[in-house]
Amino acid sequence: MQAFRVAATQINVKNLALADNVQRHVEMIGKAVAAGCSLIGFPELSMTGHNGSDDIVRDAQTLDGKAVEAIAAEARAAKVFVSFGMCELFRGTHYNTQVLVGPHGTVGIQRKVHASTDEFFHFRQGYEWFVYDIGIAKVGTAICHDSDFFESWRILALMGAEVVLLPHAMRKMNTPDGGLSFDGEGVDMPAAAVLAAQRQMIEPPNAKYHDIQARTNGVFAVFSDQVGFDGRSTHVGAAYVIGPDGLFISTAAPSIEDAMIVADLDPDVLATVRKGPWYLLRTRRPETYGQLTAQL
Repeated sequence: MQAFRVAATQINVKNLALADNVQRHVEMIGKAVAAGCSLIGFPELSMTGHNGSDDIVRDAQTLDGKAVEAIAAEARAAKVFVSFGMCELFRGTHYNTQVLVGPHGTVGIQRKVHASTDEFFHFRQGYEWFVYDIGIAKVGTAICHDSDFFESWRILALMGAEVVLLPHAMRKMNTPDGGLSFDGEGVDMPAAAVLAAQRQMIEPPNAKYHDIQARTNGVFAVFSDQVGFDGRSTHVGAAYVIGPDGLFISTAAPSIEDAMIVADLDPDVLATVRKGPWYLLRTRRPETYGQLTAQL
């Protein structure tokens, strides 16, 4: 791994507004490049949106489509790596897919393995994990609910990941009457709903669990979340970067606006952690874990 700067974003991904969402990516990439970043992480389904309705698949894209190419062109021109999310149309079905593009085009994809609640009705689940060596680091991805499973972190770490991207679209479910379950706030008060949810959080979403997993597996963790009202549902937002020692390197202030944070990733920190006595991947005993692969 080399020393480099990463950007984590929170953005308001609008419902059924593909062109606007792509432009939002382009603008944020420009800001990240100006800040000296080599890798930019966007939230889950950051191109096509996430609201739990049938709309979630209506802007579905193929990997060779114009929307993907628009972002890939920015990455090529700036010689940076960009991770973004979309509803992928592949072989007649849909996947919740995170795409990684770079200076030479598409690097690879990660399809979400663990569908959450409403996603079962819209997406087929992925069956493989991928870690990509992009030169400056080996990068894996755990999309939202995927990161709730310690097995996701462990398999990526065992595959060589040094950085784990955590794209999220955390939201509250719509209630049957069309309102939102943010302290009873309705769709007519989306900003108040987001702020109410953020006030309930002592720390950013999943931060404590991600902290433990980053430290346990000896990886950098880069969290990016959707934020604000997308025209149908509301997302709580957040962006942060955690080191392999479990320390937060950078965290976005609570906000309902688009935001970007940057963090410098130090390979010496990674090396120190992985040489230490608490780097559990060196002392684990997989011959005793056979039951872990059994389904209840």
